[in-house]
Amino acid sequence: MMVDIFSSILNYTVFFERIHYLLVVILIIVILLSDRSPNAMLSWIFTIYIFPIGGIILYFLFGINWRKNRIVSKKMKGEEKKIFSRLFNFMQRDTSEIFRSKDFFYYNKVTDVKEEIFEKMTPQEKSRKIKKQIGIMLENINMNEREQEIVKMLYKSEGTFLTNNTSYKLFYNGKDAFDSILRDIKGAKKSIYMEYFIWRSDELGEKIKNLLVKKSKEGVKIKLLFDGVGAFNLSRKYKKELKMAGIEIRFFLDVKFSMTKLNYRNHRKITIVDNEILHTGGMNVGQEYVDGGKRFANWRDTNARFTGEITAQYLAIFVTDWLNSGGKDDFSKIIKSEAVEEIKEQKPIDKQKLKYVMQVSSSGPDTEWTTLKYLYSKMISIAKKEIIIQSPYFVPDSSLISQLKMMALSGVKIKIMVTGVPDKKIPYWIAETYFEELIDVGVKIYRYKAGFLHCKNIIIDEKMSTMGTCNFDMRSFEINYEVNSVFFSEEISQDLKKQFLCDLELCEKFDEARLKKVNFLKRLRNSIFKLISPIM
Repeated sequence: MMVDIFSSILNYTVFFERIHYLLVVILIIVILLSDRSPNAMLSWIFTIYIFPIGGIILYFLFGINWRKNRIVSKKMKGEEKKIFSRLFNFMQRDTSEIFRSKDFFYYNKVTDVKEEIFEKMTPQEKSRKIKKQIGIMLENINMNEREQEIVKMLYKSEGTFLTNNTSYKLFYNGKDAFDSILRDIKGAKKSIYMEYFIWRSDELGEKIKNLLVKKSKEGVKIKLLFDGVGAFNLSRKYKKELKMAGIEIRFFLDVKFSMTKLNYRNHRKITIVDNEILHTGGMNVGQEYVDGGKRFANWRDTNARFTGEITAQYLAIFVTDWLNSGGKDDFSKIIKSEAVEEIKEQKPIDKQKLKYVMQVSSSGPDTEWTTLKYLYSKMISIAKKEIIIQSPYFVPDSSLISQLKMMALSGVKIKIMVTGVPDKKIPYWIAETYFEELIDVGVKIYRYKAGFLHCKNIIIDEKMSTMGTCNFDMRSFEINYEVNSVFFSEEISQDLKKQFLCDLELCEKFDEARLKKVNFLKRLRNSIFKLISPIM
């Protein structure tokens, strides 16, 4: 009897072991046939091999290539496309669909050509004509060739375009930033749309909620979009108070319904008031962004307030994210008309008196291109004198490291500032593995020690810059939904640099002497975690 039981257990064990090995082989083949980087392939194969069961679970949770699915679905037509999209795409809506619509941007169709003639043109003819028009526009505003390349890249990859804006205000601490947001919410007449990664029901969250409830009772239309993980702990009472006041709320990739997408978070931070005022940057809705919270003496971040044409582009992003979170299609029609209304009288940018020229860049795990990574890479490549990078996390891939080294060897001064007081240990450790090779070629690296550094800024030659939600790491480039503003403005870029110089006084320099203090065990630990950095 015991022999039979033992034999049955052994047979089942062998069966499941073979199934497991077959699954491992299938996953490795899938990984090898994917369009991932060699580093990412090796990281996944290493993880599955070292942790046979856990690695497989991690792959199904975090490893599916949603970007490739998006590209595949775009090549399909009809019912085949609909079925594939429902099964294998993250999101059914794509922001570029709004950006590329004829109503949204004057250069999405050929100017001085009748509608019926335009419709008869082939896609290739339209593309050539539009490309020529945009080139003429950029020359007319005397934009240099290096910056033109970035504008064209973002237009081709995302459909975003240059905007002329009337005002900007940069905030370098949470108190000033949220005081400004609260003032604008208080003054709202028609609508308030807010989208945040983290939203807490703490002191700041309560203050914003109470004001939103008051504005809703005054008849202001309010829609709030929370990330499914970042706002997971919002209390039931808090959400009920919002709903009872007539405020619509949605959760982006709610983990209660999409565990396989747990790793892919909406990291965007947007407030739009009356479709005229935009707040965006690195700050979430949480008291720690104001005073550092219990963990940090200070929270250093960057936010901005804009008025002008860029608001309509952020509105398009909010619309798409809202619809992808279960928002009704009627909102799509209403909001599209609102966005178009905002730019209806818009003239071509070379026919305007230019003030603050900006462009939007956004990407996510299912967008066709990793545009924000391309943006950072392109900005680095066009620098002539100086590159300044501020990011709490520094986990780039080998291509970006090579690019930074090449630019440093070419004589470009490069300064990188990361947090010196980490909130997450692993990215902090991995960053150290890159420092030696960068220091060797003359890159200067600093750690901010006065609290937690959370801003994400890049400044090129004091002439061009970007600020937003995208960290200088592979999670932001590949996994999260992010959005940045790109500034073709010396004034804004110099303002950001002035603050960088102030931050520099609160940093320790990570040089060769500091590098020697990292002992063998720490180096080994850091390097082990670096093996899996492409899939973090």
